[in-house]
Amino acid sequence: MTATLSLELKDLLSELRRRNWTLIRWGPEDSPQLWAAMFKWLDCADVFILRSEAKANAYRVPTPDGDGIFNPGRVFYQYHASPLWTLRAILALPEPRHPEAPTGIEGAAPECLLPERLSKPVVLRPLSPYRGA
Repeated sequence: MTATLSLELKDLLSELRRRNWTLIRWGPEDSPQLWAAMFKWLDCADVFILRSEAKANAYRVPTPDGDGIFNPGRVFYQYHASPLWTLRAILALPEPRHPEAPTGIEGAAPECLLPERLSKPVVLRPLSPYRGA
C-alpha cells in the first residue's frame, strides 16, 4: 500500500484523530500490510479498514464481550467501497443510541474479515490531535 492519499481522504483521516479513534497497523510503518481504525462505544465498535488505495471496509459490530471486533460474525451495519466513500459512511453513522442508528443484526460480509497471515506484532496507538496523518 503506498503512502499517496488524496487530500480529501487525508482530511477525513484527520477527522478520525479529532474523534479519538484508535489506529492499528499491521506490518512496518514504511510498508504496512493493512491499516485499520476503531472507535469503541459502550456495547459496540465502529471499524474502518483501509485495504488499498481503491478498497476499504467499514462496519459497526456488537461487542458484548469485547472480542470479534476485527473478524465479526454479525454486524449492525457494513459498507464496502472506495476508501473515501467508506470513511465518509462510517463517520456519518449516528451514535449507537441515536434513534436513526442501525439496530438490526446481519451477517458480516467476508470483506469485514482480516486476511490470514498478517504480520506480527500488531501496533496499536490512539490517534492524537497533535500528530500529522
